[in-house]
Amino acid sequence: MNHPFKFTTLPHCSGEVANVFIHGYSAGHDIEDRCALRKHIPSSLHNCINIFAYWPSGHWSQFDKLSSSGVSAIARFNILAGTAAAVVDRAVHFNTSRNRATDMGKTLISQLESYLLKHHPYVSKVNLVGHSLGGRVVVSALLDLLDKPTQNDLDIGDVLLMAAAVELSGNDARAIRKRTNCKLYNAYSKDDDILRLNAGESSAGRRPVPNCKNVRMASFGHTDYWSHLEQVLRASGFHGYKSGLPVSSQPLPIIKNPDPVVADHFLYDLLELTSDRIRSQVAKHLRSSSWTTLETDHSLYLLTREFQLLGGHCLINLARGRGLKYVQILLMLAEHYDLESELHDCVRVIEMEELLISKCFHSSFGEGHVLASKQDIAQHLDAMSEKGYFAQVDALAASLTVTSYFSTSEAPAPEYRKTTPASTSGSKELVLEAASALPTLTNLVSTKRIRAAVTNLKSAVKPGYSALIPAVAILFYARLKLNNQGLL
Repeated sequence: MNHPFKFTTLPHCSGEVANVFIHGYSAGHDIEDRCALRKHIPSSLHNCINIFAYWPSGHWSQFDKLSSSGVSAIARFNILAGTAAAVVDRAVHFNTSRNRATDMGKTLISQLESYLLKHHPYVSKVNLVGHSLGGRVVVSALLDLLDKPTQNDLDIGDVLLMAAAVELSGNDARAIRKRTNCKLYNAYSKDDDILRLNAGESSAGRRPVPNCKNVRMASFGHTDYWSHLEQVLRASGFHGYKSGLPVSSQPLPIIKNPDPVVADHFLYDLLELTSDRIRSQVAKHLRSSSWTTLETDHSLYLLTREFQLLGGHCLINLARGRGLKYVQILLMLAEHYDLESELHDCVRVIEMEELLISKCFHSSFGEGHVLASKQDIAQHLDAMSEKGYFAQVDALAASLTVTSYFSTSEAPAPEYRKTTPASTSGSKELVLEAASALPTLTNLVSTKRIRAAVTNLKSAVKPGYSALIPAVAILFYARLKLNNQGLL
């Protein structure tokens, strides 16, 4: 069964032409990597609509439970045999991702058409850019069109393959160009040794392909294409790229050893731009942990630093003098709540916060709580007063302490802003949905409620978790209200 692509449109979009970027293996696998990929899109493409198409490509370092236990078991008997088993397992993992890329390509055009129809119905042409196995996705998509009728086709302009991990013959390239009337570019490098691992195929990313405009990227390694994307676009003459000044005259400032506190833009910049009231709420929840030494609400730097220090292993963080970046903390909490399978649908930080916070309220107060549904949480927050939301987060924080297991505290009924008469009835219905912190006897015996209770107990006893979770809930509220595209 094919997984759906997760499309996201980058800020500063304009025009009627869409550039669609598709990553390869071991890329786009989590929020942090997706944020890094988006930063590589040059401002010279702001005259177009730029869209990233994320797919479950997998990552070489991510072992599933079966693989991990199998390799560990072999390694306990013989370390060399365990190493060999790990290599074989990763080879199988790459081959699985390679096959998935081919299958995903066959659904790319139809899924992209649906996304454009919903979000950008005025788009008249699309350009496709695929790197590594992303190039395989693109080629698979175009080859799939060969046997399909041409009516109502999506108009495809330029197709740029970068270090493509796919074998492409001259005949297939000619057929693709004839069928789609596209310009087909093949950016390749003979120095790309990673593509030698694409066993059984002569990858297009290492050689010229007949019937393509071949663009040799001298001395490029496999991972150089994204970081030097503007250079690749310039060399190929890709549509929509406005050359501007020569690359050599636009050196980017290099900051050696950047301060990890100030460089954490999703946390530091958000706290800097939000209100004192919200910063005070974040500080209040952080101070609830015995692992923090925060004494003031007003120091932006110290507040950010203390937040980072609570992420990961507190003792290790204190020893090395720094903690985790905000995105890494979100990934840690998502793993804690067993949300890894749902992260594919999270492209922006605010989407991951939304998923995490709704899960936390659901775990503490049950599915009846108004903030327990990811689909509706933004709508309820828009109607809820700031004071009312802070009260909900306070109740959430109380549910994550060990003492909560010996009390009968309840989540307060949500406090909403005054609304017009037409919407008042809807607000009353929402208030009635507020749930008790303790489940009913019927719910207590359900597996879901038992699992939720165990998760909450783990949150209570793990250092920093009972402070981090409500603090993230406050930051989610700040990000939603601020609505700064660069911080979403």
